[in-house]
Amino acid sequence: MKTNLIFFFIFLLTQTFFTQSLTDGRASQFIEAMINNNDSLEKFVLDEELTLSKRLGIIYEGIKNKFLISYEIPEEILNEINNRKDEYKINIEKIEKQYSILYFEVPAKNYKTQYYFKNEYLVSPPYFYYRDWQKIESEHFIFYVSEPKYFNQYCVDKLENFVNGIFSLLKFTDEEKELLKRKKLIYILCRDEDEIEKLTGYKARGIGNLAYDYIITTYNCHYHELLHILINFKLKKLPLYTHPFLQEGFAVALGGRGGSEPGIILNLGKFLEQSGLLKINQLSNADEYKTYDVSMSYPLSGLYNFFLINEIGIENYLKLYRKYSSENIIGSSINQDELPSEVSWNAFVNNYTNAQIIKIDFSDDDFNTIAKDSNCTIKENCELYQFEINDDILILTPEREEGYVSKKFNELYPDKNYYGEKYLIRVNDNEAAVYNLFTNNLIANYVSGFSVSMRAVPKENGFYKFAVQKEIFNDGFKSWIIKTNEGK
Repeated sequence: MKTNLIFFFIFLLTQTFFTQSLTDGRASQFIEAMINNNDSLEKFVLDEELTLSKRLGIIYEGIKNKFLISYEIPEEILNEINNRKDEYKINIEKIEKQYSILYFEVPAKNYKTQYYFKNEYLVSPPYFYYRDWQKIESEHFIFYVSEPKYFNQYCVDKLENFVNGIFSLLKFTDEEKELLKRKKLIYILCRDEDEIEKLTGYKARGIGNLAYDYIITTYNCHYHELLHILINFKLKKLPLYTHPFLQEGFAVALGGRGGSEPGIILNLGKFLEQSGLLKINQLSNADEYKTYDVSMSYPLSGLYNFFLINEIGIENYLKLYRKYSSENIIGSSINQDELPSEVSWNAFVNNYTNAQIIKIDFSDDDFNTIAKDSNCTIKENCELYQFEINDDILILTPEREEGYVSKKFNELYPDKNYYGEKYLIRVNDNEAAVYNLFTNNLIANYVSGFSVSMRAVPKENGFYKFAVQKEIFNDGFKSWIIKTNEGK
């Protein structure tokens, strides 16, 4: 009797395993539901991830299944299949005990894609990869970190402070803030671009996943992609597409780009406008916008959106943003009559300045020397630190985190060891730059080619000479330990 019971339980377990595994029948049902955009598609999705897709309450008009955004079968492929011009093939590969990959192919169209399943339920590629990564939870975030040594509490705090600032700017309600506390922003930090490609299908340094409202990035503090999610959360219900002049301009105005603080990019926008290399009216048409390299279109649209928010106020800005969102923005143009006057814009550009620009024109008269050795002299006045250096310098501060390694440091100095330095100052004839090695972001710079004067960085007796706003550095000079190239 006891032996019979054991065999009975083994039989039940075996039946349960095979019931849960992805079968050809289940796979065929899923693909047919995809082809026909069937209302039953939700039943194929893992409950845990379906809940994640819905957690922030963001709705995209005209999108029946938000969890499939960027995972759909292209319309032209669907048309061919539905017209019976092409047949498709499916194949299942068991990759782990609970996981399978469903391969879908239309040979005649040379089209291939794949879907991940946990047992018999669909999961997104990000879920498949991040599930075993280190998980860190903060007030408004859940972080999944591929390589923990490249992340730190300093960045968690910076991102939290950033979100609180956006709460204020966008006038989030107490209910909205509380929802984000409970449901969380999900920030997936990848090791490199190759890893992002596994998660998203794209070779990129960062991307916002709208299907599940994930921020997927290689950057410790990727404010830009975070802002795409936050503005959609604020608007709650909107079409899937927004005119890039506003969509990217908003994210650049307040978040810069991956690896560069906002002021860095906005300074470039000012140069583009003043030099005449690119003008705002060239970016008002969505199709034309996309013809320009993002290294030009993003900075100028970022500067204009910064101006626009300050000029018309955030409530009117959000109305404009919503108005120029639609299910199809091809050919969409922003009506210039809805924007502030050209006179206001020109006045703003002429007067715009921020702390992220490194100064090369200043008087020595009011500076006092506070540090000096054979490779470096540092002076100060009430607003600036003046540097006279003949090579890169690193700055150690008391703020360190055990085990953290800066990716930016490793990228720039692959043969040297990182010892927890917070700031890096690099200089050559054409550029002076300050990096925060805790975030790996560029926080101040001067580039001669992106200045109206086109002047090189001044150099006297082998020493480069420039000044940086004190507010760029969070730590007072008295806490610094300066390391020159010899001491790296």
